Amino acid sequence: MELSEILNWHYRCYPLLQAEDIYKLIFQGVFGPGHLGAELNELRNQLVKEIAGLKSCFEIEIIEPVDPEGQLVRVNLLGVVNSQAAQERLLQGLIKTCQEFVPEPGLMATRLELAVDWCQKNLPSQAEKLLRLSQVRPAAPVHSEIYRRVYRPAYRVIFARLWEG
Repeated sequence: MELSEILNWHYRCYPLLQAEDIYKLIFQGVFGPGHLGAELNELRNQLVKEIAGLKSCFEIEIIEPVDPEGQLVRVNLLGVVNSQAAQERLLQGLIKTCQEFVPEPGLMATRLELAVDWCQKNLPSQAEKLLRLSQVRPAAPVHSEIYRRVYRPAYRVIFARLWEG
């Protein structure tokens, strides 16, 4: 899947998408889930706590594309609220991804450049802001305020192969 297709997908699902959200999406596709220093119990507690604050929703995409190579996906926590088995599968996938994923920092600049081009064509109001973010490169990107308020993102980034099938 091309980066432009991923950005189109997210823009369709999240029409209030901002530069910060695009930056975070690209960051996650390059650097993976993070959490590398976290212990099993800490990962489990964070996941359980976040899921406990969610309400079930059936009108949500459980899987969201993250990187053009198809290695990683976001698993939406709303999709696992009602299934203890799915929560455990997600936790195990997160642990395995944290242990095995090797970030490729060299991809960041290329993907950001493509994303800025995409913004200029599809979301021109965000192109300049994304260009500035690509130059500053925050190490811990966060979603935009409007994205957090409207969409309440709750997900984990894991290897796609650990959720498929």
